[in-house]
Amino acid sequence: MPPFARPIGAATILFALGACGYVSGDEVDAESSAILARVPVGTSFSDVPGAMAALGFSCNTGSRQFTDAKGDVRQTEPHLVCERERSDWLICSRRTRAILIQLNGRISNVLVNVGRFCT
Repeated sequence: MPPFARPIGAATILFALGACGYVSGDEVDAESSAILARVPVGTSFSDVPGAMAALGFSCNTGSRQFTDAKGDVRQTEPHLVCERERSDWLICSRRTRAILIQLNGRISNVLVNVGRFCT
């Protein structure tokens, strides 16, 4: 093996790992726009899983509890957590997670996160 092969191989690995984890704000904005075009605020909560499946997402219903001002534990309305993972450059994948929050049976807010992960 030539003596320069090890530094080049190491640099290639470091470059590949450096590309993981980072996504630009433009990518998050593009994903948010695509999701909101398919599932705009005001969409019936029951219609969301099918619309997100058409974009390649799989969804699970979640809920959480919180303590109100009086100290009582209360349950929130169910929300959807939808994820999609795609291969992205060699050993990395690009994962998009959208949390769709409902109010009175309609989507009231959509939170989107995008990240790259390498194995």
